[in-house]
Amino acid sequence: MLRRHEDFIRERQYVMNVSPATIRWYTSALKWLDTEAPTQEELTRLVVRMRERGPKATGCNAATRAINAYLHWASGSTGKCGGGCRHPHIKAMKEPEFVPSVFTADQIKKPVRFSGRRFFERRLHLLIFILLDTGGRVSEATRIMVADVDLDIFC
Repeated sequence: MLRRHEDFIRERQYVMNVSPATIRWYTSALKWLDTEAPTQEELTRLVVRMRERGPKATGCNAATRAINAYLHWASGSTGKCGGGCRHPHIKAMKEPEFVPSVFTADQIKKPVRFSGRRFFERRLHLLIFILLDTGGRVSEATRIMVADVDLDIFC
């Protein structure tokens, strides 16, 4: 790793107190840089090299965010990076939009019509509706205690 890259990572680690995971992210991303002060043309070639090696736009954008943070730091700029910065940077690539699938009306009607007789069936029925109504995670819903529920809002 180049000397300036090490200085950047050391500053982030000891001055900004970023997490070990963030240090690994910076270290991994900066491996793509062959020089301490790349030109805009070299950054373009870097992106092409990344894409040729296989990462998708999302993975490349993750690495380029770290590289852009380094470039901003290396330029000596203070404050947030923005329109006033003149250092080279890598523009984010367009990523595919994630559209989550939703339940159909028939899929929702099945649990609504379900009528459990046993305790565990009624508990499962309640859990399903908590998840559907809140969009929460199973791990979150299974940790809900009776004391966490405010029934006064229904009065």
